Amino acid sequence: MMLTKYFLKIFILYLSTFFLSVSAQEPIKEYKYKDNLYLVGDRVFSLYYITDDGVVVIDPISTKIAEETLKSIRRHTSLPIKYVIYSHNHWDHNMGGDIYRKEGAQFLTHEEAFKNFPPNPEVMNPDKTWKGNKKVLKVGEQSIELYYYGRNHGNGMTVFRFPEHNAVFTVDLVVPDRVLYAYLPDASPQNWLKDLYEIKKLNFQDLLMAHVRPIGSGKDLDLQIQYFEDLYRETQKALDAKIPLFEIPAKVKMPQYENLQNYNEWLHMNVWRILMEMSTGV
Repeated sequence: MMLTKYFLKIFILYLSTFFLSVSAQEPIKEYKYKDNLYLVGDRVFSLYYITDDGVVVIDPISTKIAEETLKSIRRHTSLPIKYVIYSHNHWDHNMGGDIYRKEGAQFLTHEEAFKNFPPNPEVMNPDKTWKGNKKVLKVGEQSIELYYYGRNHGNGMTVFRFPEHNAVFTVDLVVPDRVLYAYLPDASPQNWLKDLYEIKKLNFQDLLMAHVRPIGSGKDLDLQIQYFEDLYRETQKALDAKIPLFEIPAKVKMPQYENLQNYNEWLHMNVWRILMEMSTGV
């Protein structure tokens, strides 16, 4: 178990380095969703929400993106940074928060995320954690609904709903225009799919996302669900056809998704992860 945790930490370090190197090739931009709700990033996005009592930031991402996010915030308001909320335990979303701590922000995350934080000096520990399946964070006259469904992508994953705008923000659970990331290293695919159906039950009009394209709709959620279901179906069909286990990842094709980013590079790894779950139960 300890060896597994060690290699997981090494992989997460690689993952964060990978995303930061990719992100460095893209310009950091500000994306306006509403007058008081913005996303800032390149291929990974931080979100901030301006309330009448201060600003809430979700995921600092990195020092560079946090600096640009703070500049964006100051273009729109001089109100204090009240909270920084970590969506889950992965480094590629949690680094660079020191700039907000200097602004006096309190850091908040679900207790399951904090329990699974891999050590990293660039990640600020939270000041507070929350537990349970739902929390309503009141900031002035506005509120943010925080939902926790259990282990899905990473640990302690929080889904955010903004009642003022009837919008939901998901981090990593729905990534538009792309297949699933590699072999879903520390995810529970079955739980992930189950939780996507739970998110679908939330009352929302627009879907905000943290990778590739920041602003979308329920159609992006539906496509993520369909992709998962087709991935399970095609993998099971290959098993039923008695294809040798180690040949299945190269045999499974889903041409209806060829237009998605990283289809050729990652589809076989997606299949491997589903095969692992089917053969070991985890």
